[in-house]
Order: sequence, then structure tokens, then C-alpha cells
Amino acid sequence: MTITIHLNHDEIAQIKELTRLDDEVEAVSKAAREYLRMARLRELKAASGRIDFEENWKDLESLELGEVEFPH
Repeated sequence: MTITIHLNHDEIAQIKELTRLDDEVEAVSKAAREYLRMARLRELKAASGRIDFEENWKDLESLELGEVEFPH
């Protein structure tokens, strides 16, 4: 896929410096991928501690142990 991005010289220079890549296309691609990675990490961090779960681990453990035959 091809897209056109309008960035000024300073922005391109900063992206190349931060990505440590000399090729503009590779640098912008890497910067975009890194942005997406960081955005996903921020979403995960925001969800931390907000996940509801049932405290039924003892019941599940009993069921699991009942299914497994241990050697005598």
C-alpha cells in the first residue's frame, strides 16, 4: 500500500535520528510501527486492575485435580 505523508525537514530529521535509520521510508515505517506498539501498551496499562474475574479458583482446582490421576 502506498500513502503520501507530508512532514517537514525537521520532522523527518528527528524521525531518522530517533529510529537510527538513514532511509526516510524505513524510518517513517519504523516510527509508525513503534507508535502502534506504544499505543497498545498504553491501552493495556489503562486496563490494568480493571478486569473482573470470579474467585472460583478453588472450585476449578478441585475439578482439575479430580480429572488427573496421580500415581500411587
